[in-house]
Amino acid sequence: MLAAVLWLTACDLGGSGDGGSGDVALLDRPVAYVSRSEALDEDGAPLSPVLREPAGFIPGAVLHLRDLASPNARERVLTAGLFDDPIDIRDLSVSFDGRRLLFALRAPEIPNADDDEQPTWNIWEYDVDSQQLRRVISNELIAEEGQDLAPRYLPDGRILFVSTRQRQARARLLDEGKPQFAPLEETRREFAVALHVMNADGTDLRQISFNPSHDLAPMVMDDGRVLTLRWDNKQNRNSLDFFALNPDGTATGLLYGSDRQNPDPDGLQFTRPRWLPNGDLLVMAREDGGGWAGVPRRLAVQRFQRASQPLPGESAEGAETDVLGLPLAPTRETLSAGGRVAAMAPLFDGTDRYLVAWSPCRAQVGSSLRACDDEVLANPEAEEAAPAYGLWIFDRVTGTQRPVVLPQAGRIISDVAVMAPRTLPPVLADGQPGAGLDPLLFEQLSGVLDIRSVLDMDGAFNVQGTRPAGIDTLTDYRDPALMTAAQRNVRFLRVSKAVLIPDDDVVEVPGAAFGRSAAFGMREILGYVPVEPDGSVRAVVPANVPLDIQLVDAAGQALGNRHGNWLTVRPGETLRCNGCHAPNSAVPHGRYDAVQAPLNDGAPVTGLPFPNTDPALFADAGETMAQVRARLLPEDQALRPDPDYVDIWTDPAVRAVDDPLRLGYDALTTPAPATDDCLADWSTLCRAIIHYPNHIQPLWDLPREVDDNGTLVDVTCSGCHTRRDAMSQLQVAPAQLELTGDASGQQPLHMTSYRELLFPDTELTLQDGALVELLVPLIENGQPVYEVDENGELRLDENGDPIPVMVPVQLGQRMNPGNARGSARFFLPFADGGSHAGWLSPEEIRLLSEWLDGGGQYYNDPFEVPQT
Repeated sequence: MLAAVLWLTACDLGGSGDGGSGDVALLDRPVAYVSRSEALDEDGAPLSPVLREPAGFIPGAVLHLRDLASPNARERVLTAGLFDDPIDIRDLSVSFDGRRLLFALRAPEIPNADDDEQPTWNIWEYDVDSQQLRRVISNELIAEEGQDLAPRYLPDGRILFVSTRQRQARARLLDEGKPQFAPLEETRREFAVALHVMNADGTDLRQISFNPSHDLAPMVMDDGRVLTLRWDNKQNRNSLDFFALNPDGTATGLLYGSDRQNPDPDGLQFTRPRWLPNGDLLVMAREDGGGWAGVPRRLAVQRFQRASQPLPGESAEGAETDVLGLPLAPTRETLSAGGRVAAMAPLFDGTDRYLVAWSPCRAQVGSSLRACDDEVLANPEAEEAAPAYGLWIFDRVTGTQRPVVLPQAGRIISDVAVMAPRTLPPVLADGQPGAGLDPLLFEQLSGVLDIRSVLDMDGAFNVQGTRPAGIDTLTDYRDPALMTAAQRNVRFLRVSKAVLIPDDDVVEVPGAAFGRSAAFGMREILGYVPVEPDGSVRAVVPANVPLDIQLVDAAGQALGNRHGNWLTVRPGETLRCNGCHAPNSAVPHGRYDAVQAPLNDGAPVTGLPFPNTDPALFADAGETMAQVRARLLPEDQALRPDPDYVDIWTDPAVRAVDDPLRLGYDALTTPAPATDDCLADWSTLCRAIIHYPNHIQPLWDLPREVDDNGTLVDVTCSGCHTRRDAMSQLQVAPAQLELTGDASGQQPLHMTSYRELLFPDTELTLQDGALVELLVPLIENGQPVYEVDENGELRLDENGDPIPVMVPVQLGQRMNPGNARGSARFFLPFADGGSHAGWLSPEEIRLLSEWLDGGGQYYNDPFEVPQT
């Protein structure tokens, strides 16, 4: 009967009017909250916030400010008279001195107006001392440029918020020769929101994060950094994790993430993060779109990176703990004996007390409204009644609760804030050229990716393939006297970027334009750099764009797993990491305060080369080979359009230097996926953009001949792999594979060859002059399956024999998007000893491989998609 007892106790304690002697510390602390009645959609279903739809509008919100945390305190409606029709309010945030309140407000819906003509979310501020309410961005045109949400005060007085504005991302689009637009997130359902900062007067708006999907719910950490709840949706990862970064966007890394291998059994998501005085993170674990209520939890982010992953030296217990001790149901499917909690905030008064928006458990049993006692909870006919939210002070130490705003049936309190002063975190000044940021790269809108060794897999030596006998350490592996370049599995690092996708008002991009797997989005290849013998890499990459990296072998095919997250660098920033990370590893990765000692300890002494390397390449102690190369040959940090290797390391006095290796676009006789200007002078604004119709189908249509004992034989791919023979007679395509550029009968927006290569198919046969599916008897558990009638009786043919169930012969796809090395069914015939050996050049294999590794898209530029 816990819920009923709590409800009665709270009412009894509320009668004194002054909040009781235990509330003395609260008397000078105003509290703010947002109340609303339950809103319904056009089908009559309750509306509630959806985390991945941050700009959703749920009208009917009212903002209250109560002078004291007491039932009898004076209360004002701050938004009274501001608009005539219902508005929405959310994301309350208090200044560090406790005297100002930030929040997001959306003006009323305009009847019959299009979506792009409706008001946007704006940032507002209320000053307790002056009692002034203002929109932070006063200029109407600038205020309506984007959806501005989740404001927070930075220690230097600026305002941190999330927005669809994305000014820096739009500026980069212009640099790339594309029109400016607000990009969609990776599922292409909503405009993406990113982190921004602005001055207190709404000027100097700047974007600081560049995740292709949402960055949500920002907070300021005790050390001055910024926390954000990032929708990490690279290749449909669909994880909401907490990332930390500096207020200028540098040093972005994972802070605390969900356990993908052990997801929440109730499908709850972390929302509404708030810092607790002890450094834990308070979150509401909530069913997304399943109502306003959630389950409060503490996350020990100072000691854990995931619930099952403590930081080095920490105990494995206590990553996620309950806060209020109430028996709260996680979803709306069952009665919640402990009532419902919609929002809460710590009091910051040196106690373990919280201001909580709480509704007691109330059940509808027939026509009766009942408290949730044991009898009601056991009654299968009992249904949860409409909530009756109030504001309460919960004291975890004494186990009591006291009312601040009494419950009211049908009311929801969706956000709360305590106007309490807090310790001001240190001010982290924005990085400046010469003070941590490279001045030249800052001006060029570029940064550096610096990896100590791609052979460092969570601290273990991993060569990404077969390791030669006797090569036991990284020191052995990097020694040219012991290893040749040809023996190294990893030869290059490929850097790509995500392509931002506009909404249909800018250009129509149907799902078919992405091809076999829309989860890969669209990609542009920024270029390659060699991986040095010790596995180190240093590459200059464009800033303010989402980057992907892949390790590549000598054939141009990616090795190992794809990188799990998008990477970004800010102008002038050097992003450093020790190495690679295995999926589901127990070793923390990507968190700057949990970095373990690197496997690659670099050069042993200053002034000498690495053993058996060219004496001219002298090292400083601790430098990696890539860092030495960047210091002595800085131009070698630039990305190159092609996998291009020249051995600069081997000392010719030790052995002959390795042969060069280059797989150049200029060797193609079909169109290259990059402009001539870029191929002549590659820069961070250059891209290789591969479209199937423009760059892959021409490989199949290219006239090819081979010498068959002195006779030239036509082996043009599309000329052979077709359903028409040389006499234009119908035939089964050789190897059941058609490579013509005709429109597919399955998807007219795709060529036949694309569907044949990337989609499962059925085997065809020529029957009575027509191509039909080849049917064979169905076999289950080694036995044939026969047709039966509606009574389960065998059907018989004219001879009285059972009629076998016939099914088509299934053919798997020849190519696997995202995995060229896993597409051996296609590539093996072209290898040495294969039936088509030598028919495709190494450069053509490279083009096919990088296209496949990137996802095998049909188009990789939305503006290349034909418009209907």
